[in-house]
This record gives sequence, structure tokens and C-alpha cells, in this order.
Amino acid sequence: MVALVALAGIGAFAGSASAATTTLAGDGTDTVTGFTADSSNDLETSIASDGTDFDTDGTETLKMNVSYDGETYALTSEDVTDGTTASQTVNLSNDKLSDLPGDAGQITTVSVTTWGVDGSGTVTTAESSFQVDITFDNSYAVTNVDDSSATIEDVDASGWNTFSFGLLGDDDPADRHTYERTVGVDGSNTTVTLNDETTNGSSAFSDAMDDKDSGDLIHGASTGVNGTPVLAFYQSADSDIVDTSTDTYAVYDANGNGEWTFELGDDYSDATSVDLYVSSQSFTSVDSFEQADLNSLFIDKADMGLYSLGSNFGWTSLGSFSLLEAIGIGMTAPAGGLSLAFLIPAGRRRLGGA
Repeated sequence: MVALVALAGIGAFAGSASAATTTLAGDGTDTVTGFTADSSNDLETSIASDGTDFDTDGTETLKMNVSYDGETYALTSEDVTDGTTASQTVNLSNDKLSDLPGDAGQITTVSVTTWGVDGSGTVTTAESSFQVDITFDNSYAVTNVDDSSATIEDVDASGWNTFSFGLLGDDDPADRHTYERTVGVDGSNTTVTLNDETTNGSSAFSDAMDDKDSGDLIHGASTGVNGTPVLAFYQSADSDIVDTSTDTYAVYDANGNGEWTFELGDDYSDATSVDLYVSSQSFTSVDSFEQADLNSLFIDKADMGLYSLGSNFGWTSLGSFSLLEAIGIGMTAPAGGLSLAFLIPAGRRRLGGA
């Protein structure tokens, strides 16, 4: 028989709340509330031997995993420290469940399984499984994308515009990855993490992240919420560009795992769900993004002038913006932007900040 006592941490997303525990009976009625995958909290299970003690079982290692929808999200193992004892506690830090998907304030039901093995890996302390309802905190939501849920397109190298980013190169482009996920949220209270579990997602986004420092704007990949583009940053947001309390924006690789984090601003204060968009193609290559929205983000909020737009997005992509706004005239450009012919005489004067 395996006796189970599990302790799961409850904490605020920012990690400011003290650790708390919930004792699970292991009878399928247990719940964990306020889940945020906080590393200061853990899942702790006491596993009892089948016989008098673990030496009698022949058990040398104790194991525990947490699975959801047929996939294991966390697995831990610990050596038996004293074979003459009849039980031992195994711990799993909640941050090991950072990939566990769930909507803000909603329940994700997981299966917890424990067992023991001998030195050859043979099960010697019987498996025991039970379900736990994990309720995500209102501040926290997670969604994952893999090869089956992503849109992955081959990019024809022969048709690749090597001038698109103002540089020539010999490397073939990676596959184009596009991720679209709907996530339940509690308005602007919720931070949403999108985990990239595709086979070669890191390669698809590597060009856009080359030579980036923490806080740099991302230009070669794109992000959106509910069909509207939002600024994206590498590893951390630049508070000189966005108000981190009120603006909506995305951050790539904030935790070092190649994940996308979406911070929802005041525009989504009443939202109960949001549609997230991530693509390995530039903002100016996304047909559904409106010129006015791109102007608002990059010319108004990011304060990019004509030269900065051209050098970061590619001179052939300037039609995605109002060039008159970019040079500070304050007028709306004709549909499709100004022609490149305008750039020749304009190039003789100062055309905007870097």
C-alpha cells in the first residue's frame, strides 16, 4: 500500500506571497488553488513501502510524476535514504510545472503517480495514481504550441528577399512558424506565457534574435493580441518605450526557455479571453496588420524615424508605414505608403531619428 500526502505551494505570480501548503488525501477530491508555478512552493508526497520497509520491498529509488492529457509535465526521483524506514517524502518544486497549460482562474486536472524501483529499474513499490484539480491564479495563464498546433511553412530560399533586412546573406531561411492560441484571462490582471514546443522553433526565431540585448525591440518576428500588433522585446521590456503597468506588450525568452510572455494592458481590462499571435516573420510581412497600428507602435510609441525603420525592417518594407509621419511632417501618407522614389531627394535631408 502506498500512503500519499502531498503539499502544493500557493503563491502570487510575483513571488511576494509567503509559501503555503495544501495537504492532499490522494482520494481524487484534492485541489490546489492559486497556482502560479512558483519555485518557492512545491509538491511533496510521502510514499510508503508495500512491505515492512523499503529494504523488504527492495526499493532503492522513489519516483513521482505529474501528467496531463497523456503527457508528463514533471518527473522527479530521489534515492531511498534509509531502507529500514517504511516511508519517505519526495518533493517536486512547482516551477517544474511551468509548462502545464491552464487558463487564468480555471482548473487543470492532473494525474499524480508515485512508485519505487530497485537498482535495475524494476517496480518494487507499487504505482499509485490520483487526480488533483489545480486552479490557476487569476494572474497566471499558460498555453503551449507544438508541431501539430503550429502553422509551419517551408520558405522558398530562391524567393527569399535577402535585402529585406538591409543585409545580404548566404544562409537559407528557416521554416516560417506561426502560432495562434486562445487563452482565458482575467483582464489586464493576467500574464500569459506561450511555450514553444515545436521541433525547430528556436531556429525559426534565431535570425530575429541575433545580436539582441535584453530590452531590445524585436523587428524580425511579430506578435499580436486579438488581431492587433503589439511591441515585442528581447528578454525584458524597455520601460522607456512601454509603460509596463498599463501597456500591452510581449517579451521573448524572459525565463531563458525561448518562451513568449504577454503582458496585457488597460485595453484588455475587461477581457475574459484573448487570441495570441506569434510569427517568425517581420511585423511588416503580416498582411492582417494595419498601417495605422504599425505607425502607432513603431513611429509614435517606439519613436522610430525613417532611417531606423528602414534599417530594422528593410528599405523595401517602408510602404508598411506612413513615411510622412516617420519624417515628422504629421500627415497621413497615401494608401500603400510613399514610393521609394521619394527617398532619393529626401535622402539629402535629415529624415528622422535612429
